[in-house]
Amino acid sequence: MIGVYVHNRGPGHLNRVLPVVNALQERGEKVTLLVGGPLGRAQRPPGTRVFHLPWEHRPPPTGMPDHDGEEIPLPARRSVVGWLDRVRPSALWVDSSPAIALAATMTGTPMVSTVPPGGRDDEPHRLRCGISDRLIGAWPPGVHDATLIGANHRVAEVGGISRFERRDRQQRRRRRPRVVHLNGAGDYGDHRFWRAVRRITEKHHVAEWLDLGGPDGPWSDDPWEHLTSADVVVTGAGQSSVADAACADVPVVVVPERHPRGEHDATAEALAPIPGVAVMRYGAGPTAVARVVRDQVERSRDEAAAGIRAWWGIDGAAARAAEVIRSAARRRLPG
Repeated sequence: MIGVYVHNRGPGHLNRVLPVVNALQERGEKVTLLVGGPLGRAQRPPGTRVFHLPWEHRPPPTGMPDHDGEEIPLPARRSVVGWLDRVRPSALWVDSSPAIALAATMTGTPMVSTVPPGGRDDEPHRLRCGISDRLIGAWPPGVHDATLIGANHRVAEVGGISRFERRDRQQRRRRRPRVVHLNGAGDYGDHRFWRAVRRITEKHHVAEWLDLGGPDGPWSDDPWEHLTSADVVVTGAGQSSVADAACADVPVVVVPERHPRGEHDATAEALAPIPGVAVMRYGAGPTAVARVVRDQVERSRDEAAAGIRAWWGIDGAAARAAEVIRSAARRRLPG
């Protein structure tokens, strides 16, 4: 049996983990999710056991999510160690938490960890890289050389992992172009900035604008229908939102959020050379971003603008991650 740790204080990590869990189960592996935070029954993959960790939600002091650097509550860490000692799984995949990775190492459990993008030298990151049997990078090979160097080149670059990899695309049936803005599940972000971009876009009749999330738009747990209705997707540079946007395979505008460890900037830099992707910054101002959105709408009329999905390595990424985890499980010694 394979254990998978994920914190669910935001949907991004869970959305990355679930496709890999499904791929593990398809290969005959039994999986238990060790979850920090709430998990609804509808989010639970069929046939997957769930072990809820004692967890007290504490919002980050900056108002921005920094799950990789969060302090894992001591009761949760103790629960992980106790579960590992009691169950003795063949391996544990830790999605991004250095503290839980260390807990797994203390029990001698083979452990795979998700590594964030970018060149980092902070102690928690170096600890994670040093104690993990393997590391998974959810991006295509060759786009994050600084990460590979910092992780001693033990990263399996599997491609962007999206929950929509196997979903069929629905045909768009509209006369007017549509821009879909993935605005996030939380309240953080510069909403005045995006309201200005939306006003400019709509004022010049560039396209209709749909916000998903944030204070101005409905949140959707399953936005695939909206993504497949889009001619252009506007998103931040979180790994899950980028992978979901790439799945739609339409021109994309990426504006990275201000992330304390620079991961979003690193992802944006990796995306910039891809045809069909336009990377902008908040400092450029709403008018400049709206102008780029207009250009991407024009580009969407050309079928040659597609191909982002292939560039970002979406297809087969979850299966490749599953094989990395299984390879660590096979190295477990009996006893």
